[in-house]
Amino acid sequence: MRLNLFWKLGLAFFALLIAVLLPVDYYAERTLRRDYERAGFERLTSIARVALSSPPPVSSFSTTSRTPSPALREWLTKMASSGVRVTVITSDGLVLADSQSDPQTMENHAGRPEIREALANGDGLSIRHSVSINGDLLYYAARFAMPSGPPIVLRFAVPLLTVNDEVWAFRRRFWLSSVVMLLVTGMASLLISRTFSRRVERLQSFSRRVAEGDFRPIDADRSGDALEALAVSLNDSATRLDRAMRTLREERNLSAAILGSMVEGVAVVNSAERLLFANEGFVGILELDSPPQPGRSLVEVVRQTELIEAVRDVLKGAPRVEAEIVTGTLRQRFFAATVASVKATENSGAVVVLHDITDLRKLERVRRDFVANVSHEFKTPLTAIQGFAETLLSGAMDDPQNRVRFLQIILEHSRRLARLTDDLLELSKMDADRLALEVDRVSASQLV
Repeated sequence: MRLNLFWKLGLAFFALLIAVLLPVDYYAERTLRRDYERAGFERLTSIARVALSSPPPVSSFSTTSRTPSPALREWLTKMASSGVRVTVITSDGLVLADSQSDPQTMENHAGRPEIREALANGDGLSIRHSVSINGDLLYYAARFAMPSGPPIVLRFAVPLLTVNDEVWAFRRRFWLSSVVMLLVTGMASLLISRTFSRRVERLQSFSRRVAEGDFRPIDADRSGDALEALAVSLNDSATRLDRAMRTLREERNLSAAILGSMVEGVAVVNSAERLLFANEGFVGILELDSPPQPGRSLVEVVRQTELIEAVRDVLKGAPRVEAEIVTGTLRQRFFAATVASVKATENSGAVVVLHDITDLRKLERVRRDFVANVSHEFKTPLTAIQGFAETLLSGAMDDPQNRVRFLQIILEHSRRLARLTDDLLELSKMDADRLALEVDRVSASQLV
């Protein structure tokens, strides 16, 4: 990480600096070249004005001989002493004299652009390659009107090599200073990028510590830049995250304590029918040897098909399913199972709650037995009363001996029904906690 970021910043700075220097060099070279060319033409123009103000004697020109006269050679030497090349050309392009070449070896110059322009406009400029001296020159031609006959063209030239030398000298100085600047700024940028990368590494190490659960704050630099603001922001985030994690842990511990202390069995199943959580009540109800590991399949833990089907119905989309399961063989226990759907942002599942209803079922069985017994106790006297009453109505009323006996039996069973009714009323009062305590004197011999 250090070398990667370090070199990235350093190379990026170098690339940016070179990207700035290259166009600067390009435009500076073009501007300098134009300035030197303009200065060269201005120099040639000044020399041409001097030459036109003091032209060679008219008698020194000969349109028939290409050998310059002594007066013309003297004039050429005088003009060439300023460092320029001077050429005298007729209007038809014939070279009469040249300060650097033999005019007899020079070709016709009628097609030269500066000559044509000078004959047409009075003066002409051009930059081109010279065949005579095999080099690039700046040319300035001026038309000189003869008293009689066609005009003569006086051409002045300076080597372009001088301009190139000046430009290259400037470029050498420019690049030398640029290299020095690159070295100085490069070292400074490397030091800055190294410091920057180390600070970034500290922030990265801090974020790694926070991810591992270490929320100790990082010492922020007093640089006042964006990295310091980032470090302060990360410290604030770590503090809030630490507070949130503590709250979540407390809530988780509280939930675990509540679920662990519940008598009811509670379990959480995900959409893949795998147990995510089961409290001690759930383990005890299903008589498991040990708490199931999170991720185990529901069918591996639960043997009650009613409970499995209820969970599957909820996972298929039912919001709530209630069922009843029975555990044990010799000693059966009854549980009411409630399965409810749980939907999170991305995952869904079901919550299973098992409530022990064994006592309720026992009470229901006792109640059924009690009703059956009471019904039997009521049926015996009622049957006797009904039977003897029907017998009396059938003619036994006329038999004095049996009539009295039958009526006594009816009276005895009626009293039995009254006693049963009084007992039921007493039981009802006991169940409603409304039975009044009766205090009475009894003989001790009756209790022994």
